Amino acid sequence: MKYAVYNGKIIDKKNANVSVMDKAYFFDFCVYSSIKVIQGKIFFPEYHVDRLFESAKIINLGHKFKKEEVLDWLDLCVKKNKLKDALLKIILIGDAEKNQEAKLFIFPVAGLTFYSKQIYRDGIKVITYQGKRRIPNSKTKDLLLSFLAYRQARESGAMEALMIDNNGNIREGTQTNFFAVKGNTLIMPPKGKVLAGITKKLIIESVKGQFKIKEENIAFKNIKQYDEFFISSTTRNVMPIKQIDKIDVSSDFQKIKIIQKLFKEYYQKLGF
Repeated sequence: MKYAVYNGKIIDKKNANVSVMDKAYFFDFCVYSSIKVIQGKIFFPEYHVDRLFESAKIINLGHKFKKEEVLDWLDLCVKKNKLKDALLKIILIGDAEKNQEAKLFIFPVAGLTFYSKQIYRDGIKVITYQGKRRIPNSKTKDLLLSFLAYRQARESGAMEALMIDNNGNIREGTQTNFFAVKGNTLIMPPKGKVLAGITKKLIIESVKGQFKIKEENIAFKNIKQYDEFFISSTTRNVMPIKQIDKIDVSSDFQKIKIIQKLFKEYYQKLGF
């Protein structure tokens, strides 16, 4: 994984650098995405580029890049590095002065985490953390809160931290979307309050017809009112939760097993 792409040109990965004097990078005037590569095939790249551009639009980050050329650059990065199973990062850095000459980097990062079957069967422990992202619908590089929350999770022996807003509602994980299941209804926080995850989008599409979809605030104090919980992300897919802080929310995850199956069948049908 020696190469990166900078504004469409192949460069040595060690030269994919940004100066500490870059005002846009310093002030986090940047958006990004992480894309999974499985057996050399990029996982739903169109969705990721669409969201990258939408994130840029939300914070008024001007650029001249086109969707088709960015998709070509993603392919170029995969082929040049001869990637099989990997994670690609795209970062779009704005122009802090004229808001025209943005910079776009695409680069692979070391390894792709594959979680054990036991985790998907038995669930994981998560913690809660007070706070929310400042611009929830844009995937910006304003990541300090997520870093601190995730670090605390790992120090607590947990695999993720769920962000709790000032009203006591669970928003999302530091790297994941959050879901609750009640009966045959899949419940998630309202769109305007969380990031539109790509895996979340695929899950919703895959369960239509078998689950009702509902958006509502999920109050932490009311979690016992729900049957099952899970998180989702590019690398985690559909991952059940068995414990939140010290609260046992484990079960046989009957509904989540159905969602896992529907999700897998959905993306396999699309050739992934």
